[in-house]
Amino acid sequence: MRTTTLRVAIAFAGLFAGFALLLLGFLYATTVGRLGLEADRYARKELIELSNIWEQQSINGLNMAVIQRAAQASESLYVLVKPDGRVLSGNIDSAPLDLSQVRRPDADAPLNPNAAVATGFSYERPVPETGRLERRRARGFFLAGPDGFGLFVARDLGPGLQIADQVARVIWMGGAGVLAFALIGGFLVARQVAGRVHELTMTTRAVMAGDLKRRAAVRTLAPGEGDEFDDLTEDLNAMLERIDRLVAAARTTGDAIAHDLRSPLTRLRTRLEDSALRDQTLDELREVIEDAISQLDDVVATFNAVLRLSRLEAGEGGKLEALDVSVLVTQLAELFEPVIEEAGLVFTPNIQPGLMILADRSLLAQAISNLLDNAVKYTQCGEIQLHAKHLPANQVEISISDSGRGIPLEKRDYVVKRFARLDNARSLPGSGIGLSLAVAIAELHGGRLVLSDGLTHEHGDGFGLLARLILPMMTP
Repeated sequence: MRTTTLRVAIAFAGLFAGFALLLLGFLYATTVGRLGLEADRYARKELIELSNIWEQQSINGLNMAVIQRAAQASESLYVLVKPDGRVLSGNIDSAPLDLSQVRRPDADAPLNPNAAVATGFSYERPVPETGRLERRRARGFFLAGPDGFGLFVARDLGPGLQIADQVARVIWMGGAGVLAFALIGGFLVARQVAGRVHELTMTTRAVMAGDLKRRAAVRTLAPGEGDEFDDLTEDLNAMLERIDRLVAAARTTGDAIAHDLRSPLTRLRTRLEDSALRDQTLDELREVIEDAISQLDDVVATFNAVLRLSRLEAGEGGKLEALDVSVLVTQLAELFEPVIEEAGLVFTPNIQPGLMILADRSLLAQAISNLLDNAVKYTQCGEIQLHAKHLPANQVEISISDSGRGIPLEKRDYVVKRFARLDNARSLPGSGIGLSLAVAIAELHGGRLVLSDGLTHEHGDGFGLLARLILPMMTP
């Protein structure tokens, strides 16, 4: 009873019951009500005619008229009642109302058909074909005369009433069946939905208890083909995956910062301490101070990168605007081309024009610059290629491939983490945040970073690296 689905099922069952009642009311209004109005109109018309005869020909003339009409009528009913309550003439046994409750007019008062008492009643009459008694319903008027006699005129409601009763009975029975079906179906649906909700509840409780690896089960294999619960489950799992990464990054950030910054800070302290103990010239002290400032700038840059990465992973920062990424990549290619050629490498840009995306220009420029900087840093010989092109799935790909050391397949998930650096790269300058920043920037733009094998070179010392930034293309 606490589930929303069952409550909705009960609410809809109540709405259906209300609709059934309205339908029954409409049916009675259009059948029984109309038949009753027709019967009242006809009975009142005959009552007025007979009351005129009563006034003009007295009780004897009325009695003869009632006898004649009762003998000829099939749907009209007549009763002429004596002052003592006995029936004088007519085609039914008695007037179907309590005559003691009927107000008698004064002896000198004229007949007034408008003062007649209306009533509805049931009676039995034989069926001509079979002779079996059949219960029928009728409506009529009783008029009390000043002479003590009373006249009752009624009209049978006809077979349409039986049909209306049968239809109403069918509606009641069908309504009860549908109501029961709605309740049973609502219970079964509520049970199934409650099971799906229970799975999500158990997953969230396990995560709250500390099991950040727990994920909810998705019942469809193909994304986008499930129901709303599958969509919710996929979003929940994606959220848990992101939380797991953020928590893992938060757990290791302190150790990574301490590990990567301990060496430069130790060297800086040793250099300053050595300068303080030895007598040095002003130029030598100035050189030491400038070197210390340079090393401190590197430390500050590392902390700024960590701060920016944390904001990006938390979904903060970045203003997405329409951007021609072809122009941006062309400008970065012109900026890095002298650096790459100075390193003795061949640079080959291939940029498709008119690639429009929604992006933060500065963030995207930083991600591409990080990838180009890594390509230059880890490539000793060979070439670097920069491509920007449109993919068939309405996406844009910006790729940087090199013939450098490359990254082994089993290490590619590791190197995109904060401060992650391979052993052969620790001797080179860097903080180990470049790739993690590129991943965070790609995710902020609704894209992804994919690492794979790059270019090979006969004099190279690895299999190269291909870094692909895949971003959604802006649609009109």
